[in-house]
Amino acid sequence: MLRHAVWIALAIGLVGIAFARTASAGEQTITGIVRAAAPDAPEAATVRVGDVTYKVTKDDNGRKVAADANGKKAEIKGNVEDKDGVKWITVLGAKLVE
Repeated sequence: MLRHAVWIALAIGLVGIAFARTASAGEQTITGIVRAAAPDAPEAATVRVGDVTYKVTKDDNGRKVAADANGKKAEIKGNVEDKDGVKWITVLGAKLVE
């Protein structure tokens, strides 16, 4: 009986850790200069932050950032993924920075 209870507690703990890690994995806020990409590019825009360049995913939010913030400094909150050594950000929210 005790062994069964330990296994259930362990399983619940592992599931909780997995959900917590998934929810926070990759979500970041970056601030940099936005450059709209060419219409045929796989990304909507790029954002330069120091020596790192992020590609903005080409979805509705990414296209809006590319159009509204092109050539301007923006603070972008989103999910960041590294794909083959290239950082991609899926925009959750953005605002211009003075």
